[in-house]
Amino acid sequence: MLNAGISVVRIAEFAWNKIEPEEGRFEFGFFDKFLDLCKEKGMKVIFGTPTATPPAWLTRKYPETLNGTKDGVLYRHGGRRHYNYNSLVYQKLSARIVEKEAEHYGKHPAVAGWQIDNELNCETYEFYSEADSAAFRVFLKKKYKTLDKLNEAWGTVFWNQTYTEWEELYVPRPVLNNGINPHQHLDYFRFLSDSTLKFVRIQAEIIRKYKKPEDFITTNGIFWNVDNHRMEKECLDVFTYDSYPSFAFGLDRDLIKADDLNDRKWTMHLNEVRSVCPHFGIMEQQSGANGWTTRMEGPAPRPGQLTLWAMQSVAQGADYISFFRWRTCTIGTEIYWHGILDYDNRDNRKLAEVRDFYRKLKSIDAVCGAENVPAFALLKDYDNEWDTEVDVWHKRVIFL
Repeated sequence: MLNAGISVVRIAEFAWNKIEPEEGRFEFGFFDKFLDLCKEKGMKVIFGTPTATPPAWLTRKYPETLNGTKDGVLYRHGGRRHYNYNSLVYQKLSARIVEKEAEHYGKHPAVAGWQIDNELNCETYEFYSEADSAAFRVFLKKKYKTLDKLNEAWGTVFWNQTYTEWEELYVPRPVLNNGINPHQHLDYFRFLSDSTLKFVRIQAEIIRKYKKPEDFITTNGIFWNVDNHRMEKECLDVFTYDSYPSFAFGLDRDLIKADDLNDRKWTMHLNEVRSVCPHFGIMEQQSGANGWTTRMEGPAPRPGQLTLWAMQSVAQGADYISFFRWRTCTIGTEIYWHGILDYDNRDNRKLAEVRDFYRKLKSIDAVCGAENVPAFALLKDYDNEWDTEVDVWHKRVIFL
């Protein structure tokens, strides 16, 4: 890695069991050994909090921590992001594992930064647990103060939806023809963003107690139903993004042509990231073909394309590039999410291209860190974005 110019690695974002193999028993030896090796070799580490994948002992003992579908079916253990932000039990157990991690590893010289969770609101960005309905009522009470004001704002006189007790309010549930009150639905999206930020803030405040002054706190990705600008301002030191330009091609072979420029549209995404944080980082820069055993996402980069995509990130303001991943997994759901190295772990053209990218980046070192000054602005509004999810005014829904 060091020979290829890689001097920072991210670890532990799914490693809850490595530190707390059973409730209340904590073991630190695995990452102690790893961090000491990184210190010896001169490698820096971004340490991830593991709350994106709660362990099996937790979800079995505390099923109230699980998220579910709109009709109440719980997501079970075995995937990722199957928890809900508003479970008080999950908040407590998450705070405890983050506190144990930060207290133990926070002062280690190899640690340079902290990543909270992983890709917040990826995989699922709607939450329908009982804890979410209880938290939604608290959110609405704080916003409207009285039911009269809520009923007026939501126009509940239509279709006889008027509420007379706070306990009558829930997150959206199945209704005939999916005719959910649109004003309720928009407040629900606002609530989801607020819940996400609360979960991030809990972790950030704990980490700040233990980290070295120079170490940063971040999280990765831009996903749905979260005000990323507010999250960066209130909770983080820097924002990072996961950049996968080959997703622009999809899997329709008829659309993948030699002169396609579909991957250039990632500039639009990077512009949005820069609006969140002018000097941002790329926590996951695509380095191979991407897919799970359950779905395929994008083709492998052609020769030179890995460099093109990484330089695209740099040109739009990225001050840090981390290729994902180093080595392709031979186990688990992401065995088709290819990294720099393939299954055989041998040198290949992608590794050679990473080395070449590093040399190119060093040659323009004076440019890196410069301000990216745009010629014009594109204005977006979170409420408007979320409202477009509520109002289906561009097609006719056919009921079979």
